[in-house]
Amino acid sequence: MSLTSSVVDAVALLTAADQRVAFATTQFNAVTGTTGVTLTNVIGMVLTLPIGTYEFEVNLPGVATANSGAKYGFKYTTTVLTSLEATGIGHTASAAACQHTTTATDQATLYAETAAVLHTCIKGRMVVATAGTVQLQAAQNAAHADTTSVYVGAAMRFTKVG
Repeated sequence: MSLTSSVVDAVALLTAADQRVAFATTQFNAVTGTTGVTLTNVIGMVLTLPIGTYEFEVNLPGVATANSGAKYGFKYTTTVLTSLEATGIGHTASAAACQHTTTATDQATLYAETAAVLHTCIKGRMVVATAGTVQLQAAQNAAHADTTSVYVGAAMRFTKVG
């Protein structure tokens, strides 16, 4: 059994259990000269969600400097949310910053911090009223020549709970 077939089998089992998972397949890099502060798709981190209530968790290993920071949001394509509640925690080498949001609009910020963030975890719950796709997007929080990155293997998991 290959690693690829094992991952495909695992994703199929999770989907059957009302869980959907997606992984970053390419390192995301934002600098002022490219995407900068504009939220941009993280390749591989997109899921199709039917109507329902979902708990979600997004784990984002990466790096941002105190000059550029990091910002994350969801891009909805045909998806319409009734509600969203989320908490984001960004970890630096010596501290953590926590933020909360209830904004359910397209590309609303889930977490934004101008600090040397090494890992971000966003957990929440959303109610999908119209089915569609949810795409994770990232950017710098402040325009700077420093690079803000999301590493390959970053993951998001949505579990249908209602």
